[in-house]
Amino acid sequence: MRCIECEEIELARVRDQRAEQQLPIPYAALDGFPAGRSRSELTRRRLLQWGVAGMASIYGAKQLGWDQVWEAVAHAEETTNNCLVLLYLAGGNDGLNVVLPWESTDYAAYIKARPTIGRLQGDNVGTKSGSRQMGSTPLAFANPTVSTAGGGTSATTYGYAAGSDAYGFDTLYNSGKLAVMHAVDATKYTLSHFDNSDIWFEASYDLNTKTGWLGRWIDKYGDPNNPLQAISIDTALSKSIRTLSNPVSAISSLPMGGFNLATNAPPSGSTGSFNGNTLINGLAGVPASGSNAYLTRSRGTYGLAYQTYQRLSGLTASPTPTATPTSVVPPPAPVYPNTSTLSTRLKTAATLLAANLGTRVITIHWGGFDTHTNQISVQDKQLSELSRALGAFQADLLSRDWTGGLADRVSVLVFSEFGRRVQETPDTVKDPPSNDAGTDHGAGGVMFAMGNKVKGGLAADWPGCKPADLIPPNNGPQGNLAVRTDYRSVYRAVVSEWLGGDPDAVIGGGAIAELHRGDGQSGLYNAAT
Repeated sequence: MRCIECEEIELARVRDQRAEQQLPIPYAALDGFPAGRSRSELTRRRLLQWGVAGMASIYGAKQLGWDQVWEAVAHAEETTNNCLVLLYLAGGNDGLNVVLPWESTDYAAYIKARPTIGRLQGDNVGTKSGSRQMGSTPLAFANPTVSTAGGGTSATTYGYAAGSDAYGFDTLYNSGKLAVMHAVDATKYTLSHFDNSDIWFEASYDLNTKTGWLGRWIDKYGDPNNPLQAISIDTALSKSIRTLSNPVSAISSLPMGGFNLATNAPPSGSTGSFNGNTLINGLAGVPASGSNAYLTRSRGTYGLAYQTYQRLSGLTASPTPTATPTSVVPPPAPVYPNTSTLSTRLKTAATLLAANLGTRVITIHWGGFDTHTNQISVQDKQLSELSRALGAFQADLLSRDWTGGLADRVSVLVFSEFGRRVQETPDTVKDPPSNDAGTDHGAGGVMFAMGNKVKGGLAADWPGCKPADLIPPNNGPQGNLAVRTDYRSVYRAVVSEWLGGDPDAVIGGGAIAELHRGDGQSGLYNAAT
């Protein structure tokens, strides 16, 4: 990870508040509390006897007792509410090289402003990346984000798993599961990473605001005892879910090492490790004799631990489920592009959401989008990973429908703190095909909403990128896309149409306009809360 990437992600983290306590996440909770949800089965001793999958750092106004937490979680497990995964692309993603103009006059202006890094229309040519039109809209997806079958850049170009070639923004868009929103930003935007990221996280122009927009939603509509209702998959809490009172949490990972043991014992005396997963899984598949309910449960939980270990330790593998006494037998996992941060965290998100722990919000931060120079070599690889990882995540949710329609109640919202200017920075290499051109900070980035219930299509107005369309107009080096969509209009739709509640009660900044789509539809979701 580059140092600048660490700095950008750091802007998203709460650093002036420490976690109140640490909470072990029992395997039994991920197994749906197989022994039951009565108070006697939720004690520390009863839950921890099946092992611990990971740890959560709890942020809140008060200390919570063990029984208090797990009784709240177990009660929430019986409900099926909509969930949001908020994915932040740190650094200011260049939306114009992700979703670019296709219409002839806009495209001519685009390629004139970006002679080095601009996309071609159609196929890749040499090292120059192409694009594919986004349905019948005046926009196009850059080929690194397009599936191989759709004519995009092969995932193997970047060393990603070949099976992930089936996914792309095109497959999500064509199936009606992806809404694209261009030129979205704060109406009073700045081009500072520090200030504009805080505006997005807090949904407020008041720099003294400490709570996040989703944190305020948790305070108003959440549970006072369930810290797993909002989770940052990170080492610290995201500013977007920082609350004033109700508990939330950060989980850096679910290691789920299964039954790997360190060894330095006779007879060999050598150091190393012993992988007992296959042996334990075989034992888990042996039926318990008679009516030994405790042995049945323990073997079932060990079977779950093995299955979860398989799913999280080999993201590109397809584990073969075995018959175990547990009622939860995960289907084979879809192919994520790799085992890097984004894929791993999306995989962890799918695992937590499938466990039905009362989780309503999950945040993920992924960095490296501040592409002042060398944009093509940096951004194209990330875009390929982003589109394929999101496609795999959606497929993962669909594969877990044995939990009761999980994919129908999970939506993903992708954003960055701002976009980039229309005109590229100069290429100083002058030795084709190598180039170090990039883009400076600019207004009006691109957002995506993804999910089964998302109303796919062009969900915001496209302002055009001809010189006269820009802000300021006819000023090439300084020209920004005109911000046609207030980011708060997107947040408003998320709260009112998806999570439920009054958006005016949680989003600051005055009156909020309804989201105006560029495809003639209305709203962001097909299903009411």
